[in-house]
Amino acid sequence: MIYPKNIIEFVKNDPALRERFSHVAGITSLNTTTTPPGQSDFSFEEYMLTKGHTQSRAIRKYLHFIASTYSIFNEIFQYFPKENQNSTHKDDVSAIGTAPFELIYHAMYLYCLDSWGVKGDVIECGTYKGFSACCLSWVCNYLERRLIVADSFEGLPENSTDPYYKKGDFCGQIDEVRANIEDFGKIEQVDFLKGFYNTSLQGFDRPLCMVWMDVDLYESTIDILTNLLPHLTTDGVIISHELFADRDFADNDLLKDTIGPSRAMYGFFAEQGMTYQAIPLENGSGLVVPYTADEKLLMSCDHVRFLRDHCRQSDTVLAQQRVELERDIGHWQHEVEKLMEIYRSTADFRCKQAIKTILGKLGLRKE
Repeated sequence: MIYPKNIIEFVKNDPALRERFSHVAGITSLNTTTTPPGQSDFSFEEYMLTKGHTQSRAIRKYLHFIASTYSIFNEIFQYFPKENQNSTHKDDVSAIGTAPFELIYHAMYLYCLDSWGVKGDVIECGTYKGFSACCLSWVCNYLERRLIVADSFEGLPENSTDPYYKKGDFCGQIDEVRANIEDFGKIEQVDFLKGFYNTSLQGFDRPLCMVWMDVDLYESTIDILTNLLPHLTTDGVIISHELFADRDFADNDLLKDTIGPSRAMYGFFAEQGMTYQAIPLENGSGLVVPYTADEKLLMSCDHVRFLRDHCRQSDTVLAQQRVELERDIGHWQHEVEKLMEIYRSTADFRCKQAIKTILGKLGLRKE
């Protein structure tokens, strides 16, 4: 499991924690560890959520980032337009192609990349109507990175490898996407790159820490890898949609030669002689980390889900406390009103009201 560097340093500098969480203290670089815990070992996550955030500023900041970011993602999802009025495919009826619980992986990974000093911008290839760009623009704004939104803004190109898709599917026009990011994201953090990838990405020369692609097609993926992979910084990562756990991943943390992005990356990495690891995330997304070191451990989905969902539960607890407080306030307002009604019925109150009326008629009292 990956963790922010300052959290690892906090554990290393505390003898008791170093012994208790040796698998965390033993991490020496962003994606490398020597003694990975079991998939169901959430002891360090439980510590962060209970005592850790009271003892470490780094942990407190990280958990706040996860909770607040996930809350923002869900609020965007609530109000983002849901229907594609110009649908051309049964899969593009919805205007949203990703989900908040899926995009939190991107956010947490970017936070960790930032803590380890990994430089570079974030590029999103295939934005559709801009939902994920809205979400990631908040993260990039927080981390002071640029988000490059690269899309034809004319839908998918023609392709010869997958008859399931046709030209024009999943179209989001640039004015439509820009308006959505203005309404729900941080437009000041975004650069747009318009055009099909076989031309628009030629000559690209900006360093990248994350390539996020939702392009569906083999051809588009090859164009992206050819033009962008040379600019992926050390420890930078690729996250791709259309990578399914039961179809596209081999048991040795590699991709299969199936279809679309999986087939493209499988062949491209083999031709380039590149080593990498790949794991499925959620909702048809996958994480791919090119590397040269001998020992790697990727982000653990189980641990991400544990932190994500428990931070979300914390939000629920806070919301419940607010509901209970509002209920108590309402109760006491009702009790005060009952007491006032009793007081208004007393002779003392009626006498005071009569005196006020007389003084008013005599001009001796101003309202």
